[in-house]
Amino acid sequence: MERTGHLEVREDEIRRDTYDFVRVASETGAEGPGSLFLAELLRREGFEPEIDSVEPDRPNVYARMPGSDPRAPALLFNGHTDTIPIGGSSPPAIDGDWVVGRGAEDMKGGLVAMVHAAAAVRRAGIRLGGDVWLTGVIGHETPRGRKEGPRRLIAHLRSGRIRADGIVIVEGPHAIWKASLGSAIFHVDIESPRGIVHTIHVPFRENPACWLGDLLTRLQAVECGFLASEPHPLCGRERINIGQVRGGDYPNRLPTPVTVTGTWRWKPGQTHEEVKRRLEELCADLSKESGLRFSCRFEGNREPFETPDNHRLVESLRAASGAPLIGMALVGDGNLYANEAGTPVVYFGPDYRTAHSDDERVSVARLAACARVYAEAMIRYCGVQ
Repeated sequence: MERTGHLEVREDEIRRDTYDFVRVASETGAEGPGSLFLAELLRREGFEPEIDSVEPDRPNVYARMPGSDPRAPALLFNGHTDTIPIGGSSPPAIDGDWVVGRGAEDMKGGLVAMVHAAAAVRRAGIRLGGDVWLTGVIGHETPRGRKEGPRRLIAHLRSGRIRADGIVIVEGPHAIWKASLGSAIFHVDIESPRGIVHTIHVPFRENPACWLGDLLTRLQAVECGFLASEPHPLCGRERINIGQVRGGDYPNRLPTPVTVTGTWRWKPGQTHEEVKRRLEELCADLSKESGLRFSCRFEGNREPFETPDNHRLVESLRAASGAPLIGMALVGDGNLYANEAGTPVVYFGPDYRTAHSDDERVSVARLAACARVYAEAMIRYCGVQ
């Protein structure tokens, strides 16, 4: 593989640009200023950004560094420009090696590193074979975000308007995160055919609240089965847990429905349909035993993903970084890109331990290291002409 020039990553500029980006508020639903900052940064570094208005004042941003060979593999880098609410977060600041403030680690620092990586390749005069895409999307952070930005990008990937054979998401641990569990929020409703009546007319055993214990016991048995099962070597085991129990509005009125809400996570190789079928069967058994109606519904379904060790994307990042291969129980946009766009994906970021905390911060040295890895991965993945 021939190459010319020296890859110069400018750490001082990464510090400055990350700090300036963090100073721009871009909470989910009001990402416009953050997206426009990213577009201006791309323009300053010699790229031609495209503004894609997903919703009014909420654009995705894309820029292409064209390669010389349309047959060569194309690589897309991706991050989100929105943040969770600023709330009581530490104000933007530079503290030694750290840039502090909402969005520093999640994930404005990664977006800055992405741009500086491509700029380093361009300045070195290295002509890549395949295209490199630099992209920032809105609407990532749920529940305010509805994944409208990632899904707009997915539409472009599926139509061929943007061609990418692999995706690197520029957040997460400083490791090659190549697999994630699937995840969905589930709701189980327990309803009485009597409707809402005075509890004096209803035997206790026919009260939906009475059967709440039976439901939780069955769900605990499912979780115990997961504890005894073979875990995925990177992502760990399948798991289920409860976050909310709701029901009733008055001490002597029958609580119907009683609703249990939780999260179910499943391993690569399994599907949401299998999870759904299992919970439906559990509800059917309880309906038969109780004479009540147990029903379930799901939202926020994300299928798992796993990119093979021998995929060019993984091999390029391993050669560029020497970092370990990991998996996570967490789900994110990578699950969508892998399953809805059919594009292999990995994450590689500076860190994730302060994301969403009020002391969010990111190491500039780690961002510079990421930029070097991204630049080297571009060269190895796309090839050099």
